[in-house]
Amino acid sequence: MENLLEQYKNQFTLDGKLKPQPGVTKEKVKEAKRLFTGAQAGSYVAEGQLKELFSSTDLSFSMAHLLNIDLIPQLPKEAEQVENLAGYRLVKDFNPVVLRSIIGRDGVEGAGVDSRGAAAVVPEGTPYPIVTVKSDEESFYSKLSKRGFAFDLTFEAIINDLIGELEGLPTEFLKTTGKTYYAEVFDALEKAGQFLESVTLPNGESTVPNAPVSAAAIIAAAVAYENRAINGNKLGAASSYNVIVPKGRKRFLDYDILQYGRIIQVQDGNLTLAPDSAIQALFPSIEIIESDRVTGSEWYFYPKPGSTSRPVLERLGLRGYETPEIRVRNDQGFYPGGGQVGMWQGGFVADTASYRYRLITGAVLWDDTFVVRSKGTGQA
Repeated sequence: MENLLEQYKNQFTLDGKLKPQPGVTKEKVKEAKRLFTGAQAGSYVAEGQLKELFSSTDLSFSMAHLLNIDLIPQLPKEAEQVENLAGYRLVKDFNPVVLRSIIGRDGVEGAGVDSRGAAAVVPEGTPYPIVTVKSDEESFYSKLSKRGFAFDLTFEAIINDLIGELEGLPTEFLKTTGKTYYAEVFDALEKAGQFLESVTLPNGESTVPNAPVSAAAIIAAAVAYENRAINGNKLGAASSYNVIVPKGRKRFLDYDILQYGRIIQVQDGNLTLAPDSAIQALFPSIEIIESDRVTGSEWYFYPKPGSTSRPVLERLGLRGYETPEIRVRNDQGFYPGGGQVGMWQGGFVADTASYRYRLITGAVLWDDTFVVRSKGTGQA
């Protein structure tokens, strides 16, 4: 954990990613960490002090801040599982995301560009011709959601095992964050509705529509992709692609790819398999990714993040709220005479203390033309 914190100049706010709740200071968080670390190490004195301060002071808020400091630096690791699936974009609000001109034909139009979108020639001494920037175009699918939940710790659980309850929270919240990122990306990907058609391969072989995943089907998907068009402009080849298959299929697909295009050659009376370099040259650069969100015989083929000039699939974050937030609720009421009840003495309605987890995230699929989807049934 200490190594992860070294990347931040201000470890209290994590360089602005963390906003302290009212009353939370560096000194209080430092003391909360000292007591919590001591209790974890087996100090009965530290554990006793921790429980007492939880019951009689606002230490619970400092503890929530400490949990955030523990959680946030670990987020990049949880995002790794979607980095190969999608890019990342920050947006300013919950409105549908748009890209100016990137998803249009050529970005600008008018007398200042020719029929191919190139800038016009300006003769000597003449005014520059005028162009207009095309209006914004919304994405094919986008969603930015506020997600979260409340987690109640009972008074009895706190008395029995305060340290154990607190230790497990960051890990569980971290797992939830990674799963949420993954869910949003696949919610967008599953909206793609252009399925793999029948295509003719360079060797003259015709494939069936919605072909089951195989080496030949991947080449067919590449051919289909390259000939798809947006506003009359063909997509052409991308530098690399993702092939998303169900769990347990990668090993079989790897084997099929190795066998595809091999020819029998005879040398010294022995029959051996050698790769056909001509066919192998046709095979696109791919990464095979297994996912439990893909089931049955279905599979996806689309460009890897950063392999095209236009974005295809991106995870979204809300500017200023890029990271999860853990809060505590303090509604215990007051003792007769005005004394405030400590949080860990239980809530007013029920003897519970609540954490709240909030994560704002989403995903966008800019145009499903970029995604070749196959049912794997061999039928249209």
